[in-house]
Amino acid sequence: MADALVSALAQTILGNLNSVVVQEIGLVLQDAELKQRKSEAIQNWLTKLKNAAYDADNVLDEIATEGLRRRANSERGMQHQLKSFLSSRNPLLFRSKMAHKVKNVREKLDSIAKERLQFHLSEGVVENRFGVTSESRQTNSLVNESEIYGREEEKEMILKKIVGSGSEQDDLSVYAIWGMGGLGKTTLAKLVYNDARIEKHFELRIWVCVSDDFSTQRLLRAIIQSTGGGGSDISELDPLSCLLQDKLRGRKFLLVLDDVWNEKRNLWDELRQVLGCGSKGSMLMVTTRNEKVAITMATMDPYKIGNLSEDDSWSLFKQRTFKIEEVDENLVAMGKVIVKKCGGVPLAIKALGSLMRFKSDESEWLAIKESEIWHLRDGENCILPALRLSYDNLMPHMRQCFAYCCIFPKDYKMEENELVQLWMANGFIPSEGQTDLHLAGHSIFKELVWRSFLQDVQINSSGKRTCKMHDLMHDLALFVMKHETYILENSEVPEYPKMLRHLGLDLLSSWAIFENENKLKLSMDDSLRSLIVHDEGGIHYGAPQGFLSFLSKQQYLRVLVMNNHTILGLQNLAYKLVHLRNLSMSCSCLKELPESLTCLHNLQTLKLTSTWDLLKLPKRLKVLKNLWFLEMDEFDSLLCTPPGLGDLNCLRRLSVFIVGRDASHQINQLKELNLEGNLSIQGLRNVRSLEDAKSANLMTKRNLTSLSLSWKKGINKNSLECFEEVLEGLQPHENLEKMCISSYQGSRFPNWMSTLAFKHLKEISLEYCERCEHPLPLGKLPSLTRLTLKGMDSVKHLGAEWYGNGERSFPALSSLIISEMRNLEEWNVPDSVESFPCLKYLSIRECPKLTKLPFLPTLKEFSLHTSSVTLLGSIMFLEMLYIKELPIRTLPKVLDNPSTLKTLWLHGCANLESVEEGLQYLTSLEKLVISHCDSITSFPAAILENMSSLISLTFQRCKKLNPLSGPLQSGAVLEHLLISGCPELKHLPESVQKLSCLKELWIWYSKGIRSLPNWLGSLQSLTQLSIRGCPDLAKRCEKTNGEDWLTISHIPFLHILPGEHG
Repeated sequence: MADALVSALAQTILGNLNSVVVQEIGLVLQDAELKQRKSEAIQNWLTKLKNAAYDADNVLDEIATEGLRRRANSERGMQHQLKSFLSSRNPLLFRSKMAHKVKNVREKLDSIAKERLQFHLSEGVVENRFGVTSESRQTNSLVNESEIYGREEEKEMILKKIVGSGSEQDDLSVYAIWGMGGLGKTTLAKLVYNDARIEKHFELRIWVCVSDDFSTQRLLRAIIQSTGGGGSDISELDPLSCLLQDKLRGRKFLLVLDDVWNEKRNLWDELRQVLGCGSKGSMLMVTTRNEKVAITMATMDPYKIGNLSEDDSWSLFKQRTFKIEEVDENLVAMGKVIVKKCGGVPLAIKALGSLMRFKSDESEWLAIKESEIWHLRDGENCILPALRLSYDNLMPHMRQCFAYCCIFPKDYKMEENELVQLWMANGFIPSEGQTDLHLAGHSIFKELVWRSFLQDVQINSSGKRTCKMHDLMHDLALFVMKHETYILENSEVPEYPKMLRHLGLDLLSSWAIFENENKLKLSMDDSLRSLIVHDEGGIHYGAPQGFLSFLSKQQYLRVLVMNNHTILGLQNLAYKLVHLRNLSMSCSCLKELPESLTCLHNLQTLKLTSTWDLLKLPKRLKVLKNLWFLEMDEFDSLLCTPPGLGDLNCLRRLSVFIVGRDASHQINQLKELNLEGNLSIQGLRNVRSLEDAKSANLMTKRNLTSLSLSWKKGINKNSLECFEEVLEGLQPHENLEKMCISSYQGSRFPNWMSTLAFKHLKEISLEYCERCEHPLPLGKLPSLTRLTLKGMDSVKHLGAEWYGNGERSFPALSSLIISEMRNLEEWNVPDSVESFPCLKYLSIRECPKLTKLPFLPTLKEFSLHTSSVTLLGSIMFLEMLYIKELPIRTLPKVLDNPSTLKTLWLHGCANLESVEEGLQYLTSLEKLVISHCDSITSFPAAILENMSSLISLTFQRCKKLNPLSGPLQSGAVLEHLLISGCPELKHLPESVQKLSCLKELWIWYSKGIRSLPNWLGSLQSLTQLSIRGCPDLAKRCEKTNGEDWLTISHIPFLHILPGEHG
């Protein structure tokens, strides 16, 4: 298993060496991979082969890299070619060196080829890919219901589907259950199959385990055997079909096909045609790990089986493990930790439960608790054999891609684009004809999701698709890669694999190792292919010197990811890492990148983070002909993009392009680039005509999802630049989902922005388009969910033209931001138009002339900033309200329906003195925050008596406030109280002792509080106390010695940080 990747690796790498020896080895690889599990000698042979394959790949890559370097030098002229000839890169010396290396590789391969003969390996494709494993994966219809937990609701739901009133279809109905291996699909199918209602409803019930062999003849024979026997001596399809149809004709049957893997539609159609002879209401139920199989076969909505709850997981584990009711509490505590690691997967829980049943010593339980589940042996019925079945069914290159994901820690959110880029850099994606490598990579990602190897797919706030690996899948991947992958997460001296290829590390946690080179004794001075630093929690400048020394030795490195670290010494390092394909790094504090980066001729991905100070990129970036992805997260400081980017024919992602005046920076550089994802075009003041704008060819870039078009803010309004013509020529493809136009100085928007062609457009931002008086008819866009209007100084009215011609306007809009619209006076909705049916969030900022809002019945969240307070009177049914920097002295009753409000945030209202009047109407308020309101002096505790729903209360940086003053009788349900930055407060308010429900108390940056009252010890509900920035108080709360320690020692969670920043 550990060397199950050899086949894919060797086929990928050795395929580039055209020799008889390589062809001979290739013929026996698949058989060797199957047999290596039972033969240590074959395992060792495969390991030798893998190492030889890596050596061969390194040699081939050196030769290819030299070719790229020479081509780049030839473009720079004779002087550079002569300089190269006189240097250590002399072509004659290089040829001699490579000849010697190639000879060594061939000798290794010759030796390995001869050694294979002693193993008697079969040549060609082996039919049974799974070997012994596939034989062990047989299922039957028998079930012990006493061992099943947490599936009753799912069972009842499926039963209703199968025997319900809508199940009597003329055609054969197919219901599919799918999900990751080990979740209990077969068990759930058995529960349904054996239910009395099923027996009553169907005349005939048949159970067949399909597994990987979806041979129609085999399945027909198996079904016949389940219906009374016969057909064992028949091999032809037609006689088998006739025999089965004779047995099924006119009978209502339920057929369960368990563990189906087949994705080929034609094979399924062939089987279904035979089965279509039963009576009305016959049903087929399928279980599979592959969603694609479920969708292909099902005629009803497939059901994805869920994980067990923690309670059901524990019940199952307890039933398997403990023979008696009374069990040692320590074993129970450790058992619950073990169960949690299983992630609600019944097969894993059963495996561990059966194992722990025969272990009574605490040290044995502790060892299991702290180990990885893949350390268990197959003979002990662990989860790995079941997961191996899924893994073995993958194509070899997919196995590589899946297993590589273990370089990230468990529960790590992996980005789809990043995974594809990493797979490309490592050469895992096969090159087949003209197939675009990164498109093939996305297909692989999709397949791994379909098959449940990757899960929890989401779109994050940046619009990027992310995923996770189930812990058990991560264990499987790590087990597969254990001889070449390691994750370093602390400063303990690790035991590395002998030939480490991929290293993931938390550099901050392991800093001490790299500070002491004597402590860092690594065996992979030139074997490392990937180095991924996955620190979290902020940007870090630099790295320990020992780390840079270690890095400089990794001459065959393909991947270097340091998103949170700035690489010092990058200029010299680039000359040593010429095989690098993927470089991702932080540019914090960097003004420019070194020109030496252009020596990385193999570079496919250059991803730069924290680039807010970056002014320049390398000028000669255009020589990197293999560059696919040039991405930056911030580029406001960037003065220009490198010249000649249009020469990069492979480029697919380009975060920013800044138009310049000279030919190599003009917008026509974008013409031939097949870009996708996000693109920001800046410096559009340098585009002079409609023809120039059209030369960008944006209309043909169908894979762009986000486009930002920016002129320079503050351009002279009387300038002669043809803004309207330019924007007309920058029409994008209609697939666009997000668009931002900034500092456009035309008086109108082009016609293409007023059409319904952009049906996929979800987000629009129009910023500082100061001369446009009339807003676009954006209400016609059917998919628009988020709209921002900012700095549109000439717009005075939002009226009929904004909504477009239709009875329904802004049908999908959920978020609307109107900001810095200083001349906006009216916002009306025509009577005949139904508008904003989905609007949930509205923000109005710096719109001083706007005094009334239209009726917005679905609005739930409203933020009002530096605008008229009268706008609050237009809102009904609000749940969340943010009031920021309004010139109010009191909090009046301003909402039409205050009883629905659950969250109120008052921030920066400098004149606010009192809130009692307005709060008395907010009977449903659950959370109140008063922040940076310097004039408010008191918040009487008695207010809480009328706020029966208030759970969370925050006072933050209110200089004069003395909160919760005066008496409090009872009735408060407050659970969370934060007092921060209140210098006038000298002691914890007496009223706090009446808060019988209080669970969490934070006292921050209120230095006037120097001690805690004795009565705090009587608050038995208090579970958390946090003290920060109160040095005197923190000293009194020191454990054991502090004067207030006994008062707080009963609180389970204490966080005492005396300093200003903790």
